[in-house]
Amino acid sequence: MSKQYTYIQDGLTDSSFHPKQWWGLLAVIILAGSALYSFGNFTAVEVKKDLADIGADVFLKYLFIVVAVERAAAVFVGISRSQNKVDWSLRINRITEVLQKDSPNTAVLKQVYAREHRLITQLEKANIVGEIDDVPANATDEAYLGYLTSTKHAYEFQRAQFNFVTNRYVSRIVFFAGIILATLGLSIFQDLLDCTQLISVWQTSLIKVADILVTGGFLGGGSAGLNAVANKMNEFINKP
Repeated sequence: MSKQYTYIQDGLTDSSFHPKQWWGLLAVIILAGSALYSFGNFTAVEVKKDLADIGADVFLKYLFIVVAVERAAAVFVGISRSQNKVDWSLRINRITEVLQKDSPNTAVLKQVYAREHRLITQLEKANIVGEIDDVPANATDEAYLGYLTSTKHAYEFQRAQFNFVTNRYVSRIVFFAGIILATLGLSIFQDLLDCTQLISVWQTSLIKVADILVTGGFLGGGSAGLNAVANKMNEFINKP
């Protein structure tokens, strides 16, 4: 297996996810909850009867919270990562400018190649990009164009990875912020469910733990997730 293929596989393969373990844990929770409910230790949790009337207000409330937290997280992450994002974009733009010319001058191609070759060499040594074959002396213009095209693709791949990691950082901050807000009293379940009939301290505690996790996950989905939910709701309401 080549070095480049190994590098890509390491970046694309996620070996930390074990679905069988999650299914086993879910089965244990379901069986335990069913047993406690059968013995009368747990009671049924009802959805609020006026949910259809207050649903829009609840949705807007969390939309404003998500937008505020997500924007703050993006600013915090952008402080340390914005410059690198700009660097990748500028590298792509300067190569694109040359590649878009109908008949680029040979001298220009050599100058651009020399500049990008120095950078690519550094990135190759740092294992950031895969190896790109050098252009031999007295090569044709097509060889330089091929090298620059491969370089552009490498830059675009790295920028996409950089943007993905940036978005992941933002999502994590929003998720943990949602956990903190839920711990301090923000509650999706309280807005959607009627838990006044609960008689078990264990059930109340478990619902609160689930509420904290769901609230954090809901906020961690960001405004894009809420926008998708809003579109689905709009399609369902306006469905003939």
